[in-house]
Amino acid sequence: MKQLPDDTKQELSLQLKDALQTIECYNPSTGVKKALSYSGTAGTSLVAGFKASLLGDSRLSEQLFAQVIPNARMAVAENKISHDNRYQYALFCYALLLGYHEQVNESAAVLLVLDIVKDIRFGAPPEFFTLLAHLWRGETDAAIQMLDGIEKLENKKSEFYIQPGLSTLVRGVVNNVPSLMKEGARLLFDKHLHTTKYFRTALESNHYYCEPVTLLTIVGRKLGVDVKANIGDTTALLKTKTFSPIDRPEIPAKKKFEVPVDLVPSCFLTKRE
Repeated sequence: MKQLPDDTKQELSLQLKDALQTIECYNPSTGVKKALSYSGTAGTSLVAGFKASLLGDSRLSEQLFAQVIPNARMAVAENKISHDNRYQYALFCYALLLGYHEQVNESAAVLLVLDIVKDIRFGAPPEFFTLLAHLWRGETDAAIQMLDGIEKLENKKSEFYIQPGLSTLVRGVVNNVPSLMKEGARLLFDKHLHTTKYFRTALESNHYYCEPVTLLTIVGRKLGVDVKANIGDTTALLKTKTFSPIDRPEIPAKKKFEVPVDLVPSCFLTKRE
């Protein structure tokens, strides 16, 4: 993968600095809505850690990643709305991405007894997290039974997370069929890259990797399947505008920074405990 250009390093460094300042603004001890404060700290720590990883600062990246799960757990503990499962979904997702397997085990068991509330989601619809929980626990038959519903979501115009290719990738993972893994991942990558190409402002952190493919790569490894090896090249060259035009008046309005990325990044394929 190509090295970051100098102007991109400067832009990402400013974004990282902003994320670190945002973390400092959260203060659960004084905030009225403690769950939101803890959740904000967890989410922004993940974003900042990923930006640090892009910049090659592994030490800072790991320090920030280490803050994610404790704060996500506190967000769950402080949540006062019984049907609001977003904090549970976030904890599960973060634990998967950061390789905290004990937490994934615990969260997967919790998710499978939660009621699915259609309008409560954490990026992905709740069905996707239930699917991942089944796969993580090796309950592949239960996961396959969910694919009819997943395919309906793939074809739903208002659904932005579940896209065509996801069910194909799942079938490839469950049955260890490389051609299906590659086909499904390529469809998801194409849609992901199309979205980033026409994004009108600075790319968000989750644009720099393809979350559905990354999460399925992680659960695939738990099942003994090397998804990343089977889908081939996962690198891409993205382009982003500056995140704060008002603070950088010297940057032309149409200026875009090139960001070479791995859509299934290694920092999310590492086991941590």
